[in-house]
Amino acid sequence: MTAAGRVFELRRIASVRSVRPVELRTKLDRLVAAASLPPVAEAETLPGLGLDNQLLLARLVNDQRVLLRQGPASVSPAPRARFLELHQVGAPRLWAADDTGAILVDFVAGETMVAAAERGAVTDEVWRRLGQTYARVHRVQFPGPLTGPFGPRGLVLAFEDPVEKLLATVDSGEPWVGQHRPSLTPYLDQLRSRIEARADELRAEIPCLSHGDPNFHNVVVGDASVTLIDWDFPMVRYPLDELAGVEEHAYLHGFSELPAAFFAGYGRDVSRQLLRLCRTVGCLGTLSSPDWAGMLVDDVMPAGQLAMIRRFYQGWSDWFDQRPRLLDHT
Repeated sequence: MTAAGRVFELRRIASVRSVRPVELRTKLDRLVAAASLPPVAEAETLPGLGLDNQLLLARLVNDQRVLLRQGPASVSPAPRARFLELHQVGAPRLWAADDTGAILVDFVAGETMVAAAERGAVTDEVWRRLGQTYARVHRVQFPGPLTGPFGPRGLVLAFEDPVEKLLATVDSGEPWVGQHRPSLTPYLDQLRSRIEARADELRAEIPCLSHGDPNFHNVVVGDASVTLIDWDFPMVRYPLDELAGVEEHAYLHGFSELPAAFFAGYGRDVSRQLLRLCRTVGCLGTLSSPDWAGMLVDDVMPAGQLAMIRRFYQGWSDWFDQRPRLLDHT
């Protein structure tokens, strides 16, 4: 979460000590045994960004495939995983975990939404299934106005007024606008007025479970399914917050907005004006966040990750520069 209090948690990339392949294989065998699964027949390291995780794909002797994810040291997320499984939100099954940040989950076959977008394969059917996937998560609702993070072993909720939160984010972002986009400063008062004018609609939304990291690298498109993976940062918040993040990532990968097919799958009439309002404030929160400013010059981060972060940040900047025109959409 950024210093501006934004709940669209594209996380700060942690600097994680790499685990040697032999250690990963030892952890894999140990967790497979702890889950009472058949032994490992073969294993291979998965390439890719990985962000703060190392990935080891295993084929068991019964041809079942599981994935070992080694991330930063953390207590086992088994209690959280049981909640997700109980509520049938579609998270990959957690088989076993330890307190070193290693977890063993079902492997989800397919390609990421990023890969599908790059080859022009995101069809209306894919969007519809993505909408259905988020709807399944958002059906787990909580009494308003309670929101908060869902840690590995506990859910912490507190009262949060969505209108006050949006206004506070605008206020905290104003110095950044004055320094980097001074010509847009007058539009901030208009943005505040739009938020206040739609306060009743914003407060009418019902807090729900959210995946918490709508990066399209966390969406796997299969032959007849769309699955959200990497459930490291779920939380309870208002659905518009997460949908705004999903639309942001659609924009970052070449789509102007979430298409009608997404909302057909989502199964609920969502105000595009409210969605755009939340997206605008969230975008300002990211651009003005000192966390993101630090990541842009992080010389420790691998080159591929740094390039992605900079591309994302430039995309948000370009979109925010359209603020005068986009106010008409709120």
